[in-house]
Amino acid sequence: MGDTGDWRHSRSENNTSRGSVKVVTDNRKKGRDLGGKTLSPSSTPSYSFRSTIDLLPSSKKRRGLRQQVIVTFACCLAPLACGFALAYNLTKNPAELMKPQLGAWRTYVHFLGCLSGGFMSGFLANYGRKVVLLLTMVPMALSWLFVIFATQVWMVFLFHATSGVCTGVVMVVAQVYVAEISVPRIRGAMSTAPLLAFQVGSLLCFMLGEILVWKNLAIVGVCVAMPVFVAVVLCMPESPRFLIHIHPNDALATLQWLRGLENDVMEEYHDISDSSDMDRWSIVCDDLVRPTFWRPLLISCGLMFLYNMTGVASFTLYGMELFAEVSSAYINVAHFIVTIVLLVAITLSALLVDHIGRKLLLLLSLTIMAASSFVLGLFLFLKDLHKVDNYFMYQWIAEVFCVVLFTFAHGSGVGPIAWVTLGEIFSPRYKWLGVSMASMVLWSSMLAVDVIFHKIRVAVATGGIFWFHCVVCVGGYIFILVCFRELKEQRIDDITKSFVKKHDSLIETFIARV
Repeated sequence: MGDTGDWRHSRSENNTSRGSVKVVTDNRKKGRDLGGKTLSPSSTPSYSFRSTIDLLPSSKKRRGLRQQVIVTFACCLAPLACGFALAYNLTKNPAELMKPQLGAWRTYVHFLGCLSGGFMSGFLANYGRKVVLLLTMVPMALSWLFVIFATQVWMVFLFHATSGVCTGVVMVVAQVYVAEISVPRIRGAMSTAPLLAFQVGSLLCFMLGEILVWKNLAIVGVCVAMPVFVAVVLCMPESPRFLIHIHPNDALATLQWLRGLENDVMEEYHDISDSSDMDRWSIVCDDLVRPTFWRPLLISCGLMFLYNMTGVASFTLYGMELFAEVSSAYINVAHFIVTIVLLVAITLSALLVDHIGRKLLLLLSLTIMAASSFVLGLFLFLKDLHKVDNYFMYQWIAEVFCVVLFTFAHGSGVGPIAWVTLGEIFSPRYKWLGVSMASMVLWSSMLAVDVIFHKIRVAVATGGIFWFHCVVCVGGYIFILVCFRELKEQRIDDITKSFVKKHDSLIETFIARV
């Protein structure tokens, strides 16, 4: 590799082709040797990225932002397909194959699949974000065929297990990818996109499920999964943080393309290059007690725990019961309303997260959730105490309002920020292990809530469940207040450095505080 001090790229306007990746002339003078790695002095990077994105109108100032948005949109088609599969699990049941007592097992199998996929997600992400998303959607699309041609109940369960595994992988890899390709000032908003797409997929399934039978809806599921292949191939480059390990020149070219040809990316490129010096796979036991691992892991796992244990699943299940009191035909209306509220709330969160910050949104969210849980628990306690259907005239409306308010607070704070933090808080060295562990906390807690909701309800009554969630919300408020640090507008490498303080390990920190 040659010296990079005089590294030059010619930018002949006559030879420039739209869609190819080139490096800005202003950045040529800034190349330098980094840990023995030098940039190739070739006139054009070996990586060529051509797509239909460059055919869209743009301005030079906002070109980088435009490309990040469209790449994120392409990536989020995979979570959309996953949301469609989960909603199918919740709403549609092949009645001629599934007995009523087996209905709950569909959800359990799906969440167990998500748990398995979450366990593998970090490991697989180290082989490339783009290729993992692309390959994961192959079994996702093929799994719908088990439903379409189902003749035995095991084929339905195989679909739910396969789609669950794919969901566990896709949601984590997509979140990591979006966080890595986004600039700090909009990373929070962009990182809410995978969860937003997931909810859009769920809403699409709920709407079509009202007019289509289960087999025809499964055919739509295949059609939803197929565009992912076209979008990923045409619109998505590989993440620069992954390319830096195998093709440094391609990483620079991709980063320049994502940020816009008029922007200086050399400082960011050098930060990425510096963070890639350590082997991604070389983790020893001593690393597990380093603050750069256990502090981000504590925060991420804590947020994933709060995601479910604050009660979003319990409120959804109780919302279904409220509408079932009116008519059995309205059971799915609860899913529809909850999904609409979540879409509005996540959109609001995307608009606010990079302005008022993650921490304030979390604290506001947990405050409203705690109040909603307490009030709903009080309503149900009074109802059970006096053994009446309604303690006061408009109690049904008040309970529905509590469900909607809680769902909105969850969707504008804890829900999206738990996923946003997952993609940005871990250092490149520990990311594969950290995201896997945090994802497992999410899916295992989701499975636990789904399994024990009715059992706890029998033991402590419905009001007791929501008071338990209120206590969790209060505990979560204290956790966020003490442990969470603001991450907005910080580079991923700066976030990693911020976790290194005076005491270098977990044991030393504990001894110092004692």
